[in-house]
Amino acid sequence: MSMASTQKEIKGGHVLAMLIAFFGVIIGVNLVMAWFANSTWSGLVVENGYVASQEFDKNLAKAKAQEALGWNVGFAFDKNDIRITFADAKGAKIDSLNLTGKLQRTVTDKEDQVLTFSWMGSGLYKAPARLGPGLWEVEIDGKGDGVADYHKIFRFVVKAE
Repeated sequence: MSMASTQKEIKGGHVLAMLIAFFGVIIGVNLVMAWFANSTWSGLVVENGYVASQEFDKNLAKAKAQEALGWNVGFAFDKNDIRITFADAKGAKIDSLNLTGKLQRTVTDKEDQVLTFSWMGSGLYKAPARLGPGLWEVEIDGKGDGVADYHKIFRFVVKAE
């Protein structure tokens, strides 16, 4: 008894179809991933990287001068507001700042908010904010009569309830 073998022959057209299908899937997935990456975040951190690099030394000197002040800056938040407290190195409350801020997600610019801080007394400044769950960053700038300028970035996580 003999068994007949029924094998199909692979021809050039089959190989071509397999190659086109293989690379078509790879290229298709890459295009979809590139579209998602481009549509969710611009990747832009600064408007002009060259200008930002030229200001690095100046910003570093400002940061060292700010650190030398020895200020104690407190940060707190809830779902509806951001609270910042300022005290100098001796513990005296700093009430003469004009505080501004930006609240933003770390990976998208769709929920960015400009913060308007109000002085609440005793070194406390408060701004209304809409905080959903996830990772956030708040950047504050304080300027005032007779006190040094202040700049700080706080990164925090709002947990889902």
